[in-house]
Amino acid sequence: MKKNIYFISDVHLAFKEDDKEREKRKKLSSFLEHTAQDAKELYILGDLFDFWFEWYHVIPKYWFPILFRLRKMIESGIVVNFITGNHDFYTGSYLEKEVGIRCFDEFREFEVDAKRFFVAHGDGYAKKDRGYRLLKKIIRHPVSKFLYKTVIPADLGMQFAKWTSYSSRKLVKIEKPAWIEEYCEFAFKKFKEGYDYVLLGHIHSPLTREKEGKVYVNCGDWITQFTYAEYDGQSLSLNYW
Repeated sequence: MKKNIYFISDVHLAFKEDDKEREKRKKLSSFLEHTAQDAKELYILGDLFDFWFEWYHVIPKYWFPILFRLRKMIESGIVVNFITGNHDFYTGSYLEKEVGIRCFDEFREFEVDAKRFFVAHGDGYAKKDRGYRLLKKIIRHPVSKFLYKTVIPADLGMQFAKWTSYSSRKLVKIEKPAWIEEYCEFAFKKFKEGYDYVLLGHIHSPLTREKEGKVYVNCGDWITQFTYAEYDGQSLSLNYW
């Protein structure tokens, strides 16, 4: 019986078609093929794409093989969940209706085997990330989404997305040691609220912290780390692919 739950984050499927990107997609495909053997659910904790936006009649063309692989998993009975990240700008009806992925904003909480899970991408959780939290309110506002969908042509919108994605990596410097501790503190607060497992992404730093039998996992990334979390019905572990 399929019982495992898998978690990944920060794949950042890119617009380009170079050797590094092809190798990433190949690894991701092999991982998804592996999980299909014993998974009952897959959680993608944000930033599956380097940019995703659904116009009324247009979607990005680059990642069909991965979406097809996810669709086949869903058809086999595996539930695929997607908590959007800061690069997954707008998920409309396509991913849910055509691919079958369940999409969630911000976070999701659920219970399995009498264990409570809290899962999220984690963008904006660091105290020093005030600028991003303000920017997030602007770019996620319904008016901003409407204007992007109706005023900006899709090709121009994709070019703008490429530029902003590249620029954000240069401008937004994650202070990893400080942010790692802040994310741990966030997880420990969730433990006090009654959660047994907390899983986050965003900072591209795979790690596990345990406190009083409760476990926090940061899922790392699929750019250089290729890490994932796995719940096998008894325990939660962080693994390398």
